[in-house]
Amino acid sequence: MSVDQYSICPCGSGKKIKFCKCKDSVGELEKVLTMFEGGQLVPALDRLSNILQEHPDAAWALALRGRLLMDLREYDSLAENADRFIRLQPSNPLALTQRAAAKIFSADVSAATESLLEALNESGRNVDSFVMDVSSMLAMVLAQQGNVLSARVYAMLSAYAQGYDNEQVRGFLAQLDSAPSLNHRQKAVPAMIERPADADWGERFDEALSLLRSNKVLLAQTKFESLRRTVVGEPAVLSGLFLCAVWRADMQQQCEMLKQLSQCESLSFDERCRYRALAALTQPTDDIAIPAVELFAEIENADEVELALIASDRLIQLPPETARQFITSEEEVPPRSVFRLADRPKVGEDSELPAAEDIPVSQAIVLVYGRQTDRAACVEAIEVFESDVEEIKNVLTGVIGDVTWDSKPFGSIPFLDACESRPAYQFRKGSMEDIQAIVLGFMNIHLPKSVLTQQLPILGGRSLADTADDDSLLLERTTVVRIVESYEALASKPQVIAAIQDGAKVAPLPEIKLTNADVEEGVHNEDLFRVDTSSLGIEELWYILSQCQSIGVRSTGAKVAKQLIATDMSEDQNVLKLQCYMYWLSAVSDTAQAGSIAEEAIAFAKEKKLPFASLLMMKLELHLSTGDEAGFKSTIGEIDANYRNNPEVMAQLQQLLMRAGLIRPDGSLRQGSPAGPAPGASPAASSSSGLWTPDSPNPPAAGSPASGDGGSKLWVPGMD
Repeated sequence: MSVDQYSICPCGSGKKIKFCKCKDSVGELEKVLTMFEGGQLVPALDRLSNILQEHPDAAWALALRGRLLMDLREYDSLAENADRFIRLQPSNPLALTQRAAAKIFSADVSAATESLLEALNESGRNVDSFVMDVSSMLAMVLAQQGNVLSARVYAMLSAYAQGYDNEQVRGFLAQLDSAPSLNHRQKAVPAMIERPADADWGERFDEALSLLRSNKVLLAQTKFESLRRTVVGEPAVLSGLFLCAVWRADMQQQCEMLKQLSQCESLSFDERCRYRALAALTQPTDDIAIPAVELFAEIENADEVELALIASDRLIQLPPETARQFITSEEEVPPRSVFRLADRPKVGEDSELPAAEDIPVSQAIVLVYGRQTDRAACVEAIEVFESDVEEIKNVLTGVIGDVTWDSKPFGSIPFLDACESRPAYQFRKGSMEDIQAIVLGFMNIHLPKSVLTQQLPILGGRSLADTADDDSLLLERTTVVRIVESYEALASKPQVIAAIQDGAKVAPLPEIKLTNADVEEGVHNEDLFRVDTSSLGIEELWYILSQCQSIGVRSTGAKVAKQLIATDMSEDQNVLKLQCYMYWLSAVSDTAQAGSIAEEAIAFAKEKKLPFASLLMMKLELHLSTGDEAGFKSTIGEIDANYRNNPEVMAQLQQLLMRAGLIRPDGSLRQGSPAGPAPGASPAASSSSGLWTPDSPNPPAAGSPASGDGGSKLWVPGMD
């Protein structure tokens, strides 16, 4: 079979083979493609090398060889191939894309981005799948560097490209959207601001915008820069430059354009705060990150220091397994012991559960290292805020004796982590419901105080509380509060948010009563926390629920799911209602409420004769997380009674038990594996929960997983 002379040449020129410069050497193409399809990658690579020796200008061979080298992870050879390809055809989009891939693998992300933009500029309307592959790679690397907006545009370029199917990049986007630590304001790229309809520079603006929408970013930026010199401070032009900076992965320029937008008096105050908040989130070190230091001192005797720390009323020793959290590689030696330093004397752990207000706050993590071949024994205090340095030095010196303290930068702690006060207490008693109630009370007390007293760069090194009456910092103060409101971990706690708003003297944003038309136009991610959906129809409610689910707005999503469940639906919409039950169950944090929802959902499914295996799995995971032995056994029995002969459900159950650490992949018992830690509880609390695990001393009752020695199998319903 001969090569079709009227097919597009694989060299990337966009021309048909008959009219391409490659026509004289393309006779070997079919053989090479056959090797590709047969998985003979190394022979194909050798064949391409021979072809290039015979035909040095065979661009199609360079194009295929570059893809093959990337698949084989021969990155140095890929860089050489890209250079040769570019020398042959400097504007070939595949050559430019190969160079971008090589730059990614050499960790030169800036050069990779510029090269990929050149490739997009040269691609025209039809973009090769190889360009999309490298775009996906670039998106993931940018996300690892914290360049979230740029990662999003490159991921979306690949995810929504016509004719390009890549499950991995869609999964990456879903993971990015649902990340709980990511502020919701970072989960969408701001839309372009429209220009004034009567602007005399409108034609120039439209031309730049057209180039930007055609992925010709470098040309668009040149035209927007020219416009900025003509119309200084115009929001539409600044918006265009901001989007160009996003495509160029230039975080400094992104931040600069966002700050300039926040200063545009023609925009509303809320819009200006929106842009300023995104600027602070884009480069948090400049605005909202909290600098911290690490204190360290050499010690003579690690045993004596360890005993002194254990005896102190200001230090709480953490479980031994915690030590491995403080190593970055297997070669490192973990600390011999880990402590939390409390801000006041600790509460006795032998008494009943303490009240939330009596639990001290952790000020730092203290690590003790024994003597090693390359270092002396030492004690370290990490995650220390600069304002706490002297107090922590004094406390530790008073416990371990006179030592010489040195310090070094620990880095900047993200705003959310810095504000999240941690209890300096080990929960060893009490039910999960009681512990959760105490932890929630602790957070309601300390979280507002922590947010209000953090000294932030955006406020000139002052705190929200200190600047509450400073009208000159109203924009910056409001910006910080809007950032706080857009973190899922804080927005789901209305009592905390209200206390922060009152303490900062920032008015809350008004509730948005949505109409069906509003939903069609779209709702900003950060506005989902304040929507009133009572007037929406079923289709619009489902759309809002899907948006909440995709970006992890659990509090609003739970309300909408509950509203849909209470809505009269036709029989053919029962599946939709069951999905709402499942989302509601996954969104609530209160374990008692979750249990009630699970029972209600299972009863509904049984009544409507719908499958409910997924609900039973969620219920089982709930029992595992709370250490509910009786509930665990009961749910196992329920799965057995309803799905014993369903191999798919039995496989799901086995996977769940493997994830929980109860069994190995072959079904044998995993000795010494605790149940999963309960939310909000310490490792010590989890390990003493009372849940039966394979290493428990007492065998389970009938109908629960069978006991046995280390070589036995954990009984799973349906097993012979």
